Amino acid sequence: MTSISDIASSNSGTAGTSPLSGSNLDQAAFLRLMTAQLKMQDPFKPLDSNDMVAQMAQFSTVAGIEEMNGSLKKLYENNRIGDASSWLGRNVLVPGNMAVPNEAGQYAGEFYLTAPAEDLSIDFLNDRGEIVQAIELGEQKAGPIVFEWDALDGNGKPLEHGPLKVRVNGGVIAGLSSWTIVEAVQSPTDGANARLITSRGEFWLSDAIRLR
Repeated sequence: MTSISDIASSNSGTAGTSPLSGSNLDQAAFLRLMTAQLKMQDPFKPLDSNDMVAQMAQFSTVAGIEEMNGSLKKLYENNRIGDASSWLGRNVLVPGNMAVPNEAGQYAGEFYLTAPAEDLSIDFLNDRGEIVQAIELGEQKAGPIVFEWDALDGNGKPLEHGPLKVRVNGGVIAGLSSWTIVEAVQSPTDGANARLITSRGEFWLSDAIRLR
């Protein structure tokens, strides 16, 4: 007995832009194939109705699963955007060698020291490449290193340096990152790929390492 899958296979090799070509079948294509199957059946050996019902049930199941997956994906994306909106005004740790002051004027971040270092230090540089602050960390074991600079002058008032480049000296590091404030959440019209608008620029949600 010729089945719908057999007809689909024979049509998939036909040249041109036939609606039956390709690897996927929509409901309209499935109905056309089923009609063709009925026309091609042997009148002395009609199609088994049980087989036809089974094929229709199989197609309906697949279509239902695809529709459910689409709904779940959309729900997940909307929930993720909703979660991100609760980050407004909070500090997020994102990768990069730039640092900006928080609400108290402090610069903070972290990195991973891949091997022990005898004389580790951190420089904060302005946009002219000038060192505005150097922090000596001395001997350090391999592992995560957290740094912080309060950026206060002699009278305890915050210095207004703006964004600064962070440079680590005396060791091999990975995963340099810094804390920044989430100022807004940008959501495209398709409801996916929301972005965090921060004092350091724009970041994908997946860029966020930690939130506090």
